[in-house]
Amino acid sequence: MAAPDEQDVFKDVKVLTVSEVGVLFERNLEMWQRRDPDYQPSAMLAKAAEYAQRFATNKNKDTVQKIRELLASRQLTELELGLVANLSIETADEAKKLVPTLDRYSDEDLDSMLKELATYREFE
Repeated sequence: MAAPDEQDVFKDVKVLTVSEVGVLFERNLEMWQRRDPDYQPSAMLAKAAEYAQRFATNKNKDTVQKIRELLASRQLTELELGLVANLSIETADEAKKLVPTLDRYSDEDLDSMLKELATYREFE
């Protein structure tokens, strides 16, 4: 049996940003601790949550949601959305070098999107 094509495997997958993962960890850990005040996450879960908190570009749930909405409104694929949100890209040139599929956008469109994204990060 042949291995599935990578594009088919990931066709309908939703990419989560590190910030979204951090928000999910925080919300779920709070829920588990409300249910059981003695709850302690496993070492692996605690490390994963710590990683997400450390590397999240945003920690506010509303800001994280607005960033996803902004990038989705610009017709980015899930992969592009995740990369742009996670990599803290600042310029159109940098965006096109790190995410080559973004070359379908003009530098002006990318710069506009990246500036708007930066405003969400500034006011966190």
